Amino acid sequence: MTREELINNCRYYKGEEKCPFTGGRHVWWKIERYGVEAKDKVNKGLSKKMLDFILWRIWESDYAVCDFEDRTDMETAIKRANELYELGKWSVGYIADATDTMDNAY
Repeated sequence: MTREELINNCRYYKGEEKCPFTGGRHVWWKIERYGVEAKDKVNKGLSKKMLDFILWRIWESDYAVCDFEDRTDMETAIKRANELYELGKWSVGYIADATDTMDNAY
């Protein structure tokens, strides 16, 4: 796919040099940009590289704000990441912590 085709699959990243967003959309803009640069943003949803980035940086890392026993399973983490992506919101806790709600998403 061409870069333009990859960008057409993005909700937030449109090829800009600087992010025009604040809040959660700012995070998704950066992650979509990563997906485009990896030539992986081939559909409208979260791409494999985007999910890998989220799971590696959030779910499997020290950034996770929960104790290990409260960690979501991978299927739930992916489901929650997709929910946040659709809303343009971001919450590390909601993705990683099984007890967290979306109330703190921004």
